Amino acid sequence: MSKAILNSSVIIALSTLGYLDKLKRIFREILTTRAVYEEICVRGRGLIGERELLEAIKVGLITVKDAKNHLLVNALLDPLAIGEAETITLTVEERADYIVIDDKLARRRAKSIGLNVIGTLRVLRLMYDAKLIDKREILKALEKLKEIGFRISEEVINKALREL
Repeated sequence: MSKAILNSSVIIALSTLGYLDKLKRIFREILTTRAVYEEICVRGRGLIGERELLEAIKVGLITVKDAKNHLLVNALLDPLAIGEAETITLTVEERADYIVIDDKLARRRAKSIGLNVIGTLRVLRLMYDAKLIDKREILKALEKLKEIGFRISEEVINKALREL
């Protein structure tokens, strides 16, 4: 089991699917940043993810931690958003096994500095591999994510399904 740092889109997607609590079965330690917390629970008050993240924090599933290296955060800010910049920075600081982030540009930036990048779809695959969800549930999850506007191409979906 490993340590993972989550960005907001992953938390929101897994909250939408009702899968946030399943993370404890695939990661030993789960962190998110203060900026991600504020994006979901302050600016996103009343939206999907707020209640789920607050509950996950309350029960100790997810820990909110401040990124300390403000120079790195600031260097990443153009063109990334604060949540993505802090997520990358915290992953470096914590020497986490995974950064779980979906934004294409943020993923590219994280990979360029040597981080092990996965996204929501890979988390679903890890849940499948751990027998927490089955193939039918993955299909339903992918459809639901598309319905709520989660950007996912048919090519990516087909590739993910072929690999099951």
